[in-house]
Amino acid sequence: MKRQRYRRRDILRLLGTGCVITLCVVILHVVRPELLTHFERKVYDVLLSQTSQRPPSPVPVLIAIDDKSLTALGQWPWPRHVLASLITRLHEAGADIVTLDLILSARDRTSPLLVQEELRQTTGFSIDLEGLPQNRLDHDRLLAEALAKMPTVLGHKLLFTPNHDKAPFCEVHPILSGQSIPAGLSLHTAETAVCPLTILNAAATNSGFINALPDSDGVIRRTPLIALHADKLLPSLILATVMTRGETAVGLGQDADGNFVQLGRKRTHIDAQGNVLLRYRGPSGTFTTYSATDILGGPLPDLQGRVAIVGPTASGLGDNHATPVDRVFPGIEVHATLLDNLLQKDTLIRPAWAIGAEACAIAAVGLLSSLLMMSAGPLTCAAGLLVGATGVWSASLWLLNGPGYWISPLSTEIILLGNMALLSLIKYGMEERELRIRSQQLLHAQDATIMSLTALAETRDPETGGHIRRTREYVLVLARVLARKPKFKKYLDRDTIELLYKSAPLHDIGKVGIADSILLKPGSLTREEFKAMQLHTLLGAETLAEAERQSTDSSDRSFLGLAREIALSHHEKWDGSGYPQGLKAEAIPLGGRLMALADVYDALVTKRVYKDAMPHEEALQIILAGRGAHFDPDVVDAFEETQLEFLAISNRYD
Repeated sequence: MKRQRYRRRDILRLLGTGCVITLCVVILHVVRPELLTHFERKVYDVLLSQTSQRPPSPVPVLIAIDDKSLTALGQWPWPRHVLASLITRLHEAGADIVTLDLILSARDRTSPLLVQEELRQTTGFSIDLEGLPQNRLDHDRLLAEALAKMPTVLGHKLLFTPNHDKAPFCEVHPILSGQSIPAGLSLHTAETAVCPLTILNAAATNSGFINALPDSDGVIRRTPLIALHADKLLPSLILATVMTRGETAVGLGQDADGNFVQLGRKRTHIDAQGNVLLRYRGPSGTFTTYSATDILGGPLPDLQGRVAIVGPTASGLGDNHATPVDRVFPGIEVHATLLDNLLQKDTLIRPAWAIGAEACAIAAVGLLSSLLMMSAGPLTCAAGLLVGATGVWSASLWLLNGPGYWISPLSTEIILLGNMALLSLIKYGMEERELRIRSQQLLHAQDATIMSLTALAETRDPETGGHIRRTREYVLVLARVLARKPKFKKYLDRDTIELLYKSAPLHDIGKVGIADSILLKPGSLTREEFKAMQLHTLLGAETLAEAERQSTDSSDRSFLGLAREIALSHHEKWDGSGYPQGLKAEAIPLGGRLMALADVYDALVTKRVYKDAMPHEEALQIILAGRGAHFDPDVVDAFEETQLEFLAISNRYD
């Protein structure tokens, strides 16, 4: 089938619509409503799950305060001497650094000194602590001594909401003080913090904030690397750990990809709020994990050169989070992921040019898809859609998996699918319009053919030409009346009535084959002549049957079939005494029954070479008298109801 050719106006309409849709999607992408951002996050999660997962670094090791530990050592929080023992055991195992994902902000109330003081204040009694070793009197001091024996990093929690009753900001370990923040950075700014005890903070090597800031859907895809308080730049717990390990943070800067934190020779890119996009290594359990109770009471593993991150994983301690790779992901594993990303130097990046690149991709794909829809057929467009959608997705996946750039394919896929869908509808509408025009042209050609055949009959007998026009109108009037009756309603729909109207003029086409001596004879026909005249029904039916056989169009076959039925049966009578087949009652096709009455009425009221015209009233009585004998009773009833319309038609075409 030849591809549809479009007019210049249609081509411009398709191109213009495609450009408008593309512009709308570009604007939507730049404005970035929350709903679009939400779906982009979901697309990111799917893409991240399709990236090839790299093996984690052996450096992070997790020391879990898990359900097993709580069962063995009792409810949380544990006495500080237990934590001191845990840190000492990790030191003995060879750990380079111990990082505590804990906030030790209150004094240990199980310390003997605090127990003695509380008893004295509440009951007036005092207990004798003589004989206890000095380092056992104060568990906080015991923990501070353990912290001071090796490199350790403590956690504190930043508070970002104003608090008018807040205490002075506690002593922390800033990266830099007094440095101006580059334009384009809008870091999380802390009002105050929940910090470790001063004795513990002083004993630790470093400290950092432990805040996790999930996206609005509750999923942690990124985590803050730096934050701000006054003019102090504060590190996260893991950044403080990396700095303690020897990677000194030099400062902040900007390059083509956006803002970054300089870690030694490595640039770690951050977003405007100071967050790092995490490259997860796998679901929960990816990193080597030991239960705290196993470290305290079992054989020690070899932790040489490793960073031990201590923190809760037990379900009741509230430090499990949703991530793109697992719905239950302990906080210490989030920290381990960031540490691993920083050590392997492969954090993901949402570059500063991402939105611009995505907008260009939207514009390019929108224009190309519009041009494709203008010039190609359905199969080519479908193939283009499949190739385009797959290509856009694959490109985004490659960028995320390789160089680590997060470039969203969502809006580009939206414009591709949207253009294809909407422009397909427009093309369908244009093709439907063209089809209607062509169908109308075919109908006009069909009407012209019918009227040409009518004119052919009229060259043989002028009376036959007028007869053909009048009987067509009579049949239309009768069909419309019968269509309102339940008995005929399902047979006489709008299309069938139109076919009856168009095919009725061909009922006497067979008269072209009748000799002029018979057709134009002014007097009565002899018996032999009448038999010859009767042949016009068969001649007409044969002619139309041959045309029907040669037709390849189903609508043409339907039209010609109905015309053939009328030509063959319009001289049949209800009682079976008609010709050429002697059909009776409803065995006579409905079109033939309608034409039988129309034919007789017209013969009665018009002048012929062999008789004068009969008055309408007299013709009316003759037809009523033929009810149930010559004519279908229902057709006669319809005629009686519309006999004035018959009279008007007869006068109009006389």
